[in-house]
Amino acid sequence: MKKWLFFVVCSLILIWAYFQFSPSYSLSRKAKEEFAKGNYQESYHLANLALEKNPYNKAAFSVANQSKQRLNIQNFLNKTKENYNILILIFQKRKLSPQEFLQIQWIYEAFIREYQTLFFFNHPTKQEKEEIESYAQWFKQLKLKIDSAKEIKH
Repeated sequence: MKKWLFFVVCSLILIWAYFQFSPSYSLSRKAKEEFAKGNYQESYHLANLALEKNPYNKAAFSVANQSKQRLNIQNFLNKTKENYNILILIFQKRKLSPQEFLQIQWIYEAFIREYQTLFFFNHPTKQEKEEIESYAQWFKQLKLKIDSAKEIKH
């Protein structure tokens, strides 16, 4: 009976040591730390390095997935803000050229394409969701303006 207990204790210690000192699990712990700090790019990078060393590391897979979602949402919001600012500059003009009108349509269509898939693949935080929905409402109003402008031209 004592040999069996000794074997179990030794096995548990070896398993603990493997997860504690394994390069893959060490990297996944660092990735979690970076994620907690909001360094999503670094977190994603470290998690992928961990997965290269051990593709079965569930912790690294989870952190990589969560980091990628945060990056996707941040990229979407940055691009949307940039396009919003471009549109505000265009709307400051008295008269729009046909090229500017097309640019407005393209920006709107690009926003809608990305917006429609954003929630399927990513899980925004409450704050991110509110910001995304605020832009969505603004772009819906833009669509109404585009449609009314098309009707006036025809």
